[in-house]
Amino acid sequence: MQSQSDAGLCVTEDDKKQAIDELIQQFDLSTDQLKKIAHYLSKEMDYGLKENSTNVPMLPSWITRRPTGQEVGEYMGLELSGSTIRIYLVQLHGKGKITTKQQKYPIHDRLKKGSISALIDYLAVSVDSFLTFVGKGEHHEQEPIALGFVISFPLHQTALNKASVIQWTKDFQVTGADNKNIVDLLQTGLERRHIPVVVEATCNGGVGCLLAHSYRSLDTLLACTVSTGTNAAYWEKMARIEKILDPNKPKPKDGDDDAPEMIINTEWGSFGDVNPHYLPRTMYDNRVNRESTNPGVYLFEKMIAGLYIGEIARYIFIELQDRRVLFGGNYSEELNRPNSFEAAYMSAIESDDTTELDDTKHIFESIMNVPSTTLNDRRIIKQICELVGQRAARLTAAAISAVIAKRDALEGGLTISVEGTIYEHYPNFPNRVNEALRDLYGHQVDRINIGITRDGNGIGGALAAMIARIDRQEKLA
Repeated sequence: MQSQSDAGLCVTEDDKKQAIDELIQQFDLSTDQLKKIAHYLSKEMDYGLKENSTNVPMLPSWITRRPTGQEVGEYMGLELSGSTIRIYLVQLHGKGKITTKQQKYPIHDRLKKGSISALIDYLAVSVDSFLTFVGKGEHHEQEPIALGFVISFPLHQTALNKASVIQWTKDFQVTGADNKNIVDLLQTGLERRHIPVVVEATCNGGVGCLLAHSYRSLDTLLACTVSTGTNAAYWEKMARIEKILDPNKPKPKDGDDDAPEMIINTEWGSFGDVNPHYLPRTMYDNRVNRESTNPGVYLFEKMIAGLYIGEIARYIFIELQDRRVLFGGNYSEELNRPNSFEAAYMSAIESDDTTELDDTKHIFESIMNVPSTTLNDRRIIKQICELVGQRAARLTAAAISAVIAKRDALEGGLTISVEGTIYEHYPNFPNRVNEALRDLYGHQVDRINIGITRDGNGIGGALAAMIARIDRQEKLA
């Protein structure tokens, strides 16, 4: 650890207050700012429904059948997210009831930055291990199980069982997957090991989450994820998805309640990539983007998601430390190391209600190895975490409101499913989202029902497999 102290430099309490006031100005988003952000996002979504290769892609899922909640059967879901692989055996009991068995498998860095063949092989080995775990290890004795592959990356999809990864986001840099159908790749990997599983469908994580909540609550319009990354999927009327319509066929119905719909994967994390001025970005956001594995893309996600908010806070700490507002100018190698300050630390700091902020002291002095912190330092640290966390929640609410406006859904009431480690476990995140929605809608916010769908991605994958199998059987009938 090193010191930059200089007896000739003195920072007053007024200097510290000015520094915090500057941060509040940058991070505290007004209701008018939220409305502008929602307007810009809604406009970008409109473009995405009309054309391909737009800023907000609005990717078709080819899921056009809503679950009724009465379906029964046993299906599998395989979820590849930003941090883990989860495999589910899902039992549908009807009446909106579901039971699951599941296992989690780690994703090592060598797989995140390796070849697609190595990743697929690991997925197949994991499925094999899972079948043994649930008592289905004797492969020769069982009928093939239908599986839905949920992948939390943007997909170019032309059918439920035909999709390729458009771009590996978060901290993934997988090679060799360009323009290759991931369903075929996974099916080949399973067959190579004689595993009795049929990959019936693939979908994005947000799509899976929406399906899972739709099985339980039929009026679910939107599902969004705030976790390692952020995304949303919603039910859109097919008549409005102009880029998939056949000009030689009659346009689908639009105005009726029974108008055909399809789930759209918005990929709203890329909002602002083409028009950065749509977002209230700070120099700290610019630094996080510049130093990320994918600079210039997914700018909205980098202001909200768990992979990035700790890094935003870390850059603020470093700047205030250089200005001697924090730690008397002392610093540590740990705090200077990129990505060393995790969102989990922010969560613990925001939850710290001890008089001396002892948990915050432990994180900075014992984990980040800052030589010493004063109570005033710790109060500033907590306020910084609150500002970054609150901004993330209010941006999430603005994005939700853009989808509500697109479907003109408020008057009739709607259900929204939200999931992810940040939404579920970060202190006050749901309350902050609700407060921002109340700022936007006033008393009408009571028409919005927000529910959490735990394990939604994997359950949704199983439901996608069910829908694909029903669709295929109907075509054969």
